[in-house]
Amino acid sequence: MKNEFNFYPTSGRTLAKLFLLYIVALFAFTSCEEPEKIEPNTPGQGANTVSGKAVDDRGNPMAGVKVRAENPAGYNVYVEGTTKNDGTYSLTLPAIGSWKIYAWKEVTYKDKTFHLRLGMNDDADYDFFTTGENGAVKNFVWKLNGRIPDRSASLENGWGYFGGSLRFVNVNSKVPVMAVGTKVTVTLTPTSNAKYLDGTPATAAGTVKKTFTINNGPGQNYYIGDIPVTEYRMNIESELNGVKKQVYVGGNDYNNLYEWLEFDFTPALGSSGSYENGISSPTDFPYYMGQKNKQYVL
Repeated sequence: MKNEFNFYPTSGRTLAKLFLLYIVALFAFTSCEEPEKIEPNTPGQGANTVSGKAVDDRGNPMAGVKVRAENPAGYNVYVEGTTKNDGTYSLTLPAIGSWKIYAWKEVTYKDKTFHLRLGMNDDADYDFFTTGENGAVKNFVWKLNGRIPDRSASLENGWGYFGGSLRFVNVNSKVPVMAVGTKVTVTLTPTSNAKYLDGTPATAAGTVKKTFTINNGPGQNYYIGDIPVTEYRMNIESELNGVKKQVYVGGNDYNNLYEWLEFDFTPALGSSGSYENGISSPTDFPYYMGQKNKQYVL
């Protein structure tokens, strides 16, 4: 009996059919695995997006924060959004250009509305950035005081700090002005049941002490700043040649001076969100100082 083995070359059409069957089988096998789901608002994912989260200084998410990405290459070119209930946001930006990003929180405090700029975790986060293929992540945190890294520092104007600033004037109509070389210490103690702008209690542990030295004659201005906003009791003391004296102070009034004052801060006027802290300038409300001595009685 003759054994025969016949070989028949496979046609091009047959190869195509076999390849198609291979692709179908491969798809059927791999489709059994669930693909990874990428949420559109997941920070750092998605070309030409910037996303992140806004929290307070205790790490709690902040909803309703306004976030704005600005392109300085074009006039008034920006993209805005707000954070969700979990504090997250995501903005889709044009592919071309570099960006800076800002965030503001609207706060009602003692029947006054503040538009406060939020801070960021690292100084580098304030720099220009590009999104690229994977997107950029920019997180925000509510800061009651500290430097605003992308702003110039000026206590006189209230610039460059998250906290508020105060102005003091060495002049009044009742007692002699303080002499050159006098060291002045301003003590700000939170009042009973006071709260900071973020709603946390302001206790005696948050007492602020700031000093400056009289370096010129009457009428000169002196500034202290970066003070967390709450309601304070103000006491002032002077020291010259080892002798300490109480300083009397008048709020926006050099005719009426007091041993102490209670005060709080006011919001910047006409602002819905500036690059500064959102707190009124110290030039708007001066405090006048004068020492009591044996010859002058208030």
